[in-house]
Amino acid sequence: MKKIFTYLGLFTITLGANAQGIEIYLPDGDVVVSGTTIELNSEEENMHQEFDVENVSGATLNLRIERIKITELEGTEDYLCWGANPETGACYSAGAVSPENPFITPDASDLDDGNRGWLATYHVTNGFSGCAQYRYYVIDDSDVRRDSVDVFYCSTVSIKEDIKVSVSVYPNPASDFVKVQMENEHNNVNFTLYNILGEAVVITALSAGTNEVAVNKLPNGVYFYSILKEGNILETKKLIVRH
Repeated sequence: MKKIFTYLGLFTITLGANAQGIEIYLPDGDVVVSGTTIELNSEEENMHQEFDVENVSGATLNLRIERIKITELEGTEDYLCWGANPETGACYSAGAVSPENPFITPDASDLDDGNRGWLATYHVTNGFSGCAQYRYYVIDDSDVRRDSVDVFYCSTVSIKEDIKVSVSVYPNPASDFVKVQMENEHNNVNFTLYNILGEAVVITALSAGTNEVAVNKLPNGVYFYSILKEGNILETKKLIVRH
């Protein structure tokens, strides 16, 4: 089983003027991930990521979660759990959550100042390989979006040793070109570069040896690339473009 956890970096969100008073953390830690994108790569059928949601507003807040699909992967599903206390929080099934965009939890939780609530997000691959990105807003009883975090789920497949593809990508950061070195000849191997919204900005077939991919016309920023063989994701990693 392979599971990779990565920060893809900051994304820009316009929140309301009153959007404040919430901080989102990784579980039982002090790493603030508010306004970031978390990437998970796994061969597991059911992938998940949990967060602590802390109230730092100075008053009790009545909070719900709004989930928006940024990038969908056909055939897969998602669901979530939310509550001020993990023991009393509510979980919403894939049948209720996945068809909706956006989905807003019907039940709110009162979160006292200084306390942390529990958000658990799930992505069910149903045997499909590829990537899906979800954004989770913490909203109050006035529907103000106070904070958010993105989760980028990439489902991979187990690759047999006799067809394993060895690829290196450099330099990183890249300015004008990125070189993709593939050691041996393989059929149907592609390099796909995505922007932070999960949109494919470069797709190119790879051959044995050094492949040059132009990035000189791309804006500076954080990207991520996937190496795919016959449509199956072999790996996904971050690439920074800096001119």
